[in-house]
Amino acid sequence: MPIGVFAQRSGLTSSALRFYADSGLLRPAEVDPVSGYRYYSADQLA
Repeated sequence: MPIGVFAQRSGLTSSALRFYADSGLLRPAEVDPVSGYRYYSADQLA
């Protein structure tokens, strides 16, 4: 799911998710190699 949807469902902000990804705490399930857009899986909500 796109970062915005994941942010809404998790209660975190998109900027917090980007920070966590850059810190290695919560890496996206997939990153688009062209745009760099981050996608997360439903399993990561827990």
